Amino acid sequence: MQRVLVVGVGAMGWNHVRVCSEVGVLCGICDQDGAEVERVSEEFGVPGFNDLDEAISELQPDGAIIATPTFTHFEIASKIIDAEINLLIEKPISDDVDKATELVHKAKEKGLVLGVGHIERHNPVISEAKRRIGKGEWGEVVTISTRRVSNFPGRIRDVGVVLDLGIHDIDNATYLMGSNPISVFATGGSLNEIDYEDHATLMIGFQNGNNAVIEVNWITPMKVRSVSLTCEHAFVELDYMKQDISVSSSVFTEPNNPNQFPANIEIEKKSIAVNRDEPLKLEILDFLRAISDSENSGTAPPLVDGEQAITALRVAVAALESIETGKVVSIEQP
Repeated sequence: MQRVLVVGVGAMGWNHVRVCSEVGVLCGICDQDGAEVERVSEEFGVPGFNDLDEAISELQPDGAIIATPTFTHFEIASKIIDAEINLLIEKPISDDVDKATELVHKAKEKGLVLGVGHIERHNPVISEAKRRIGKGEWGEVVTISTRRVSNFPGRIRDVGVVLDLGIHDIDNATYLMGSNPISVFATGGSLNEIDYEDHATLMIGFQNGNNAVIEVNWITPMKVRSVSLTCEHAFVELDYMKQDISVSSSVFTEPNNPNQFPANIEIEKKSIAVNRDEPLKLEILDFLRAISDSENSGTAPPLVDGEQAITALRVAVAALESIETGKVVSIEQP
């Protein structure tokens, strides 16, 4: 059984601690906030540290999870990679594409697992949709429309809504489309008194000629997390929170009178059963599986590896540039 150190015990970090404890792999925690370290280490019965070097030296973990603010990811991840420890970094992998690329290259050189916490990729509705798309059940995915909106979360201080929320749907749209993003046009701004954008709409163009529209904001009074897929043979709606999938299809029937209006269209809507589970738990289990595979000379990477995380980051950074300039921005290809 692997031993995992969780670095950062804020809102998301606490949940990583909880799940790691539940699956029996938590070996310790680390955070600069001494009071939080004391509280969380006591709650979960594991050693707590304020100093990362000390935590690594004493615990010698097999893996580490980084759940600290985005601007700290590069420094912390570099230290963990230098110590030759496998790591899972909360999304986004970094706030800078060059830094993210350096992390990925360093981890690869040392033969380490580097996963990135795009948690919604592990949502069972996405897994099921990807499986059915792969089987050709709905035909080609032509357009993707996503909505991820809610009130402003006070916990976010270092990035705007595109890097915090939008990057989930950038990643999943790319995953479901099965094509490389090549351009983005975005609009957005800030209504709240914060230093970053709190609402944005992105249109992403893909190499296969199709597109995705992503809406994100921190100004809607209720929480919505949804995806719509316009496919060749069906219209598919995914609800992240309910973990529900509904599929609508239609059949045109010839009318008795050729002048009849409207035309006879029979619409069928059905629900698809999904094996519901906690995405964070699935994400951590996938990270542990990747470590085990690596130790046994396996080649299966984490579901979201560093290269895929960099792709999502490139799109997000280009979207922010588009908001600033009002222009379509091409996505740099690796």
